[in-house]
Amino acid sequence: MSTSIGTTRVDEVMSTVVFTVGAKDKIPDVATLFEKHDVNAAPVVNDANVCIGIITSHDLVEYESTRIKVMEHLDRGLGFDLGHYGDGQSFPLLRVPIDEAGIQMTTNVQTAEVHTSLSHAARTMCEKHIHHLVILDDEKHPVGILSSLDILGHVTGEPVARHDRSS
Repeated sequence: MSTSIGTTRVDEVMSTVVFTVGAKDKIPDVATLFEKHDVNAAPVVNDANVCIGIITSHDLVEYESTRIKVMEHLDRGLGFDLGHYGDGQSFPLLRVPIDEAGIQMTTNVQTAEVHTSLSHAARTMCEKHIHHLVILDDEKHPVGILSSLDILGHVTGEPVARHDRSS
């Protein structure tokens, strides 16, 4: 059974259970949150609960990949001073990535309001090549997350099954 998205609003489809993180939250804690609640994205909020970014499972993979490369570099006995070897080429300085959500998050977060049409939200997600929109209230507080899976579930008439592992 297929359902049209033309007249549907995002608040009819989005997940209203929103797990937010703070900018100083550590990446391992964010990863644990994602695994425990079967989510792939969380809005990053400031002390006033205003959305300042989004962190996704993709950001966690990039963080871990960079961390592993740096640690392998160090394990081989190589230092961080990589400037001007041999032919005078300059190499980028390797740094251990900072394990805070505010450093690893995407700051150009794409958002929508609760009354936004689902078709408009879907177009935005396609144009921006993203899988999540943070849904905000009038005060810029996150009140929902719309994922590409939520849209597919709506179109097919199949509810999205999330497996919260917190119990």
